[in-house]
Amino acid sequence: MKSLPSILAVVLGGSAFSAGASAPTPPAYGTCSSEVTYVRPASEGLSPEESNWLDSRRPQVVSALKSYLTLAAIPGFDVSTYVSTLSANGSAVPVIGQAYSGGGTRATMGGVGFYQSFDSRYSKSVAAKTGGLSQATTYVAGLSGGCEAIMTLAINDFVDVQTLVTGGAFNNSAVPKSAYELLQLKAKAGFNLSIADVTGTAEIFYAAKGVIGPTFSGLFSSAAYTNGSVPLPFLIMAEGVPEGLPGSASYDGILFPINNATNQTIYEISPIEFGSWQGRAQAFTPTSLLGTPLKAGVPVNESECVTGWDSSAWVLGAAVAAQADWVVIVDTNNTLGIFSRAESRRKRAELAYPPNETELIAESQVKELGAFITGVLPGILSLLGNATIQKVGYGLVTNPFLGYDKSEAGLQEQATLVLVDAGESGQETPIWPLIQPVSSSPISSFVVDCVKSGWMNGTNLINTAAMAIANNVPFPKLPDVNTFLINNYTLAPSATLTFPNLTGCNEPEVQLLLYVADAPYSHSPNLSNSTGPSEAQIQLLLQNTLDLVSQSNTTWAQCIACGFILRSLERLGQAIPDQCKLCFERHCWQGEMATGTPPFVAPPLLLSPNTTFVEWNATTWQPAFSETGTASNASTIPSSGSHNAAGESIICLHIFFSLLGAVAAIVFCS
Repeated sequence: MKSLPSILAVVLGGSAFSAGASAPTPPAYGTCSSEVTYVRPASEGLSPEESNWLDSRRPQVVSALKSYLTLAAIPGFDVSTYVSTLSANGSAVPVIGQAYSGGGTRATMGGVGFYQSFDSRYSKSVAAKTGGLSQATTYVAGLSGGCEAIMTLAINDFVDVQTLVTGGAFNNSAVPKSAYELLQLKAKAGFNLSIADVTGTAEIFYAAKGVIGPTFSGLFSSAAYTNGSVPLPFLIMAEGVPEGLPGSASYDGILFPINNATNQTIYEISPIEFGSWQGRAQAFTPTSLLGTPLKAGVPVNESECVTGWDSSAWVLGAAVAAQADWVVIVDTNNTLGIFSRAESRRKRAELAYPPNETELIAESQVKELGAFITGVLPGILSLLGNATIQKVGYGLVTNPFLGYDKSEAGLQEQATLVLVDAGESGQETPIWPLIQPVSSSPISSFVVDCVKSGWMNGTNLINTAAMAIANNVPFPKLPDVNTFLINNYTLAPSATLTFPNLTGCNEPEVQLLLYVADAPYSHSPNLSNSTGPSEAQIQLLLQNTLDLVSQSNTTWAQCIACGFILRSLERLGQAIPDQCKLCFERHCWQGEMATGTPPFVAPPLLLSPNTTFVEWNATTWQPAFSETGTASNASTIPSSGSHNAAGESIICLHIFFSLLGAVAAIVFCS
């Protein structure tokens, strides 16, 4: 691990960082502590550190719930009595989580927009009676593009989104060469680099105000986290298994996850620890010690414990490492590679989709990814000493589960973990950490599912359900894809703005799912990934998300609140308000599957159905780029094509509730 890699070809034109920014700090070796648990089995449940943190977060949640439920104003519901009872019964306090899925810029904007739509500091959210639920959130999780939303919020102590927008956190201008100084220092210190170091630096530079060295684990030592004032962030990753080991899938030496519900590993990383609940690892290691050579759960050398590997840049870069899979998709014309939002011909051929839709999505995916591979990827690889994509196209880190007997045999033999974008697993909704039956508290979660071209059809969630079943994780029965589309569960009809349906209502042992799919309500969020929106355009996207979440209906806001307190009320033995009963009666899916062929979905602006995309683009979107306060140097042209792609979505919102573990989750998909 200490050999100096021959990958450093970074030439810095000066090393000045932005004003006030500290010099980056590379990973370093140090003496190992005898008081640290280097690896623990997942079967132990939550770590002691996380359990202790939950104790500090819980009173903050109760206080926030009081304000939020008072604002929601559910008729006949005594907020004071409920909150007083919660304060005396900690195990009944809802543990709310938000999880944002992938899809590049669209996913990032959808994620922060969703957080803002439930933020009590945002006046429009308060007016919509949705503000305050973000303050009651315990966990936030991200996948791919949603990880950038999570990391941007997390490293800025969850400041209000408007401050981030106006402060340039989403600036898409070119990153200065000096930003990559940490890569040079890391290599000189004897540590190998991968594509995660380069792309993560570019993704996080402006959000981090030019300070890319601080570690992800270091967040947990800040006052905002130690006193429980902000939620705990998670980023989700999948893995490629080296050739020759069980579960390996590859093309021309490029590794990608095998698309099998019974043989997948979903890794999660928080400031506390890294690992997986199921799959090959089934164990966790401290995030602060990532990169440390371990064997059988203990250091190989007592003087070689690594700190500083988990820079915010590397963590984010590993979570968005899809570039190698894009090469596979382009080289095989979309017949190989299992990136969720790019599964065109291969997966969609199994569904009853119109042929024109299948071809349109496949052609657009290959064209856009091909442009990246020819125009951008060579420059990235040049920063890595002209290494091959097969060698460095992932998030690479020393395997902490080497020789660990609780992990699967293949992983025990593997020297290096090959981490990739979790969208390659076929699951764009990063709800996996939030549905684990490891907590006795009622859990509520938001999940954002943002993908690149196409409207939501439920496939990502169905894939997660399949994995849950394979791993004995409680999960509700779901409609099939045809039912999602034919019954408009993924798209509110413009004539009535019909509210979404719920699943799991008659399955008290699993989560209850409230599903709300996004569409272009007031603005079209169907962004291209190649360029970034201006500040004014970002505001349009944020407004669209609020319009989605609120549905411009205070009764709907009450139904959301009902969902978050249902299992908690049951656990406390308190009566369910009549308004909540009406919500569940009106919106529960009864288990019927639709028949027929789903339509080709091409929604108008649902709040302005007579406005065409072309008209909106010319009169609203493009003029917004020319307004002052731009966040980037290139406008983003939304795609007018609207495809209900397998595993692809614009924005969707689900709410889960569970009796077993009392889980409730809002899954927000963009």
